[in-house]
Amino acid sequence: MKQILATAIFLVTLFLAGCGGEKYGAGVDHDAQKVQVKDVFLQPQLIGQKVQLEGNIVTQCQSNGCWFFLHDGSGQIYIDLAKNQFTLPSLPGRQVSVSGVVSREKQSLYLVADGVEVK
Repeated sequence: MKQILATAIFLVTLFLAGCGGEKYGAGVDHDAQKVQVKDVFLQPQLIGQKVQLEGNIVTQCQSNGCWFFLHDGSGQIYIDLAKNQFTLPSLPGRQVSVSGVVSREKQSLYLVADGVEVK
């Protein structure tokens, strides 16, 4: 009886985990301003601000999942996960939502992510 109950709990847990989508880092801050990639490059006032982006992973760090490039139809941007010490498993082509702070290093703009959710 205990084994049947344990199996049932395990299956329910798997089902519920799959319903909400996979979350990494702190999860996405849904209160952050939702923008498109092109906005990051065209609106300098977003530098230093927390934003939310949605798109597809087009390229990803192969060694440990510490960064990826996100494409949303309006452009492509580098997403840094390492600065907040989290990684993603290999998810090429998957649609994700990501929140973080728009940052600049020399002439390059990128997002320092604090959370990612797989759609």
